[in-house]
Formats: sequence, C-alpha cells, structure tokens
Amino acid sequence: MFKDEDQISITCPSTWQKSKELKNRSTQTSALLTNDAEVQSYKSISIEIQTDTVSKGKEDDIDIERVARFLKSVEKNMIKNLMENANSKAFIGLENALGMTSASANNTLTLNHAPLDGQMAVLDISWNASGSVIGVAYGKPDHEDWCTHKGMFCTWNIDRGRINVNKADQALDVLSCLMCIEYHTELPNLCAGGAFNGQIIIWDLSRTEDMEVCISRKVEDGHHEPVTKLCWQETGKNNTLISLGMDGKILKWDVKLSRYQAPEMSLVQGFLVLGSDIPRDHPAAPANRHADIGGTAMGFSREDPSVFVVGTESGLILKCSTLSTALPLDKGIKVQFRSPITLVYNSHNGPVYDVHFSHAHRNLFLTASTDGTLRLYNTLQPKPFQVLEPVAGYVFSVQWSPVRPLVFAATTANGSLLVYDLKKNRISPTLQIPVTQSPVHSLAFNRKSSDVLSTGDSRGSVKIWKLSEGLSTPIKGEQRILDRIAASSYE
Repeated sequence: MFKDEDQISITCPSTWQKSKELKNRSTQTSALLTNDAEVQSYKSISIEIQTDTVSKGKEDDIDIERVARFLKSVEKNMIKNLMENANSKAFIGLENALGMTSASANNTLTLNHAPLDGQMAVLDISWNASGSVIGVAYGKPDHEDWCTHKGMFCTWNIDRGRINVNKADQALDVLSCLMCIEYHTELPNLCAGGAFNGQIIIWDLSRTEDMEVCISRKVEDGHHEPVTKLCWQETGKNNTLISLGMDGKILKWDVKLSRYQAPEMSLVQGFLVLGSDIPRDHPAAPANRHADIGGTAMGFSREDPSVFVVGTESGLILKCSTLSTALPLDKGIKVQFRSPITLVYNSHNGPVYDVHFSHAHRNLFLTASTDGTLRLYNTLQPKPFQVLEPVAGYVFSVQWSPVRPLVFAATTANGSLLVYDLKKNRISPTLQIPVTQSPVHSLAFNRKSSDVLSTGDSRGSVKIWKLSEGLSTPIKGEQRILDRIAASSYE
C-alpha cells in the first residue's frame, strides 16, 4: 500500500539577490628597525679624610670674659631671629601632615554668680543640647547633718555677644543644695536637677516665669536622701529620667512632655541596692547585710541603654541592668523594688564620685574616686585592667572626650585639670593644668563643640577651656588602638 519514493529537488536562483563572492588580500608594513646601545655611569671613588686631632683643653683655659663679650655682642641679633621664627607661619599645618599633634588648653572664660559671694561650690555642670547654654548646680559639698541652706541653679548663654561673667542669665533658688543637674539630650530648654533633700526638679527655661514645671516631693516611693546623679533616656514619645540617691534607690521616671500642657512626672520602676546583694567574701561587703548602700555615681552604656554602672559611697562598683528579673524586695508602697546588680567589680578604697562610659567602645568605662585613682574597666571583667594614680589628691570627676576615643579629662582636689591622651602616654597625663587652689568638683565637655571643656570649683567659679586641635580632632587609626587596649583586658 505504501512505498518509498525519491523526489526530484529543484533549485531556483534568485532574480534580485546577487551571490556573495569572497576575495583575500594582504598588506605589509615597513620593517621595524631596532638598535641596541649601551651607556655607562660615572665611576665612583671613595676617599677618606682625617681631621687634625684636637686635644681637649682644660676648663681653666676658657676665657669666660671673652665668651660673655661675644654673647653680649650677638644678643640683639639672636633675639631678633628667635622672635622671627616664633612668629613665622611657614610651618603651619606641618604637625598634622607629619601625624604629630600639640596638646594645650586655654582658659577663654571665667563665670561667677556674684550674689553667692563664693560661699557655694559648683557641684555639677551640664551643657544643653545646642551647646550654647551651660547650667551650673550650686551647693555645699560637705554636710555633717541635714542641709539647712538653699542651693541654686544658674545658667549662662555663652553664645551671646555680651555675657555678664559676674551674674548668671538665670538664677533659680532650690530649697536645699543642688547636688546634680542634667540637660535633656534633645530639648535645649529642659533641665532636671537633684537636690540634697531628695527632690527632683524639672525646669523649662523657655518660660519667662514659673520655670519649675515638675517636682517629685509628693512621691511616696521617691528619694528621701540626696540625689547624686540624673540621666535622661529617650523611649519613643515619652522620656525616661533615671535618678540615683544616697538612700540606695535607683528610680525610673516617666516624663510626659506636651506642647500644650505642663510636663507630668510619674515613678514607673524602682531598684534598691542592699548589703545582701554583695557577696560575703568581697573585700568591700558591708557588715550590715540589710543596710541600704548609697549611690554616688552612675553611668550608662552608649550601646545598650539598659546597662549601667553604679559607684557607691563605700567604693563598690556595681554593674546593673534596668531589665533585672530579680525577685521583688519587701519594700515600696506603689513600686516593687528589685535588685539591679548583675556583677560586682573590684572596688575602690574610697567613695566613687564619677563613672563614665566610652562613646567609642561599648565595654569600656572609667571611674574616679577619693582614693586618688582613675580606673579603666571592661564591663565583662571584674578587675580594672589599668589604674592611673595622678598624685593630685582626690579625683572628683572624669569624662571621655566626645570625639577623641583615646582622650579623657579629670579634675582633682588639689585644683588641677588633667587631660590624658592614651595615644601618647598610658600612664601620665598629657596636660596638668592648675585651675585654682581649691578642689575642682566637676567637668563637662560641650555636646556640640568638641574643643570646649568646662570645670567648676569649690569657690563657685566656672571656667571654660578651649582645647587645642591635637586634643579635639580625630586621629587616623585611633579606634584600632582603643580596640587593642580593650582586648588587653582579657589577658
């Protein structure tokens, strides 16, 4: 039915398209000419020469009068040349180009509130969020009994063209000594203060009157002894204020800010440090296991706002957490108090007056104490891995530079301002400036101007210092050095 069959193929050439033809052609460039030649450098010859041997003359052979006449004859020219070199601008910028930095600090402004007549000490200093206004807490540093005199909160706007260095722009009375102050981190007009009587006051300095907008005196579980430290924290729309007191309490306040209503302040969480929280074998463990341990200093981690370190009156240094899950203590009326302690560090031999975390490393913090030492800790290690002894009496305050990871400053009881640069020297201060003959209780770096530093002393004077470029400008590779220093704490 079916069978294979071959079909005939038919090719039809195109009538419109021509067939393609290929042809090969070649070309040749002219031949390249090359030529080799040799050259020879000049021959070098070494020759040795010898100066004549000069015998050392005796000291008696020196003509002192002749030398004196010569020096006197060239004195004017020498002084002239030295002055020309000192005023020359030929080497401006050479230090930075060579990686060298100079270190200095100049006092640009001295502030006093004359009505106090030097009878009150500067106990704390804080710069507002814009860096233009400095707030000063006035009070008495030593109390043998309950406080019977008033304190004061003063402010100066240093950006004004004409500033009255002998009278504050704003001076607000406080019922007792003002122990500490802290400006809000973003709102330049809002400042909180802690008083000797346990009160916490919040001022709104944008108002023309009734600047005191919040006060904690009616809070049942509030502080009943001096408030020693305040720290602002931002939590969404609301703001959190953490307070530390000599009654062993660490309180968390919710501050509600409204454009149309006065701020409201409410206590939302409480912690309590007791003697029973300290291991019995710790050298600084209190004999009374049920006694409250007064807090004198507090610093919060820049990376984790739930982590903070507390320094105490007995020299203890305690790592704490606001997320503590410890069992509630049998104290408090409206707030359940818990122990915040997660680690106990090796202690100082005297009260701890300041704790400050590094902004460049999450685990490093400094402490200052009346035992005359500055200590550098890693939050993960109980022992300090570096102890500095400036031999300047009590050390009242310490603070890292906001821009130089290896620079920090401290103030002492002998009236000195110490500036350390760990890049240059890990033992001795780079600068030791005599601020006054009385103790310098406080210092603060400006939040906006990295080269501005302020100090406050027991005579009521506030001094503004301008740091040199070498201490206020970041240096390449500085972070790596700090990381190596932190790593050494594990060795």
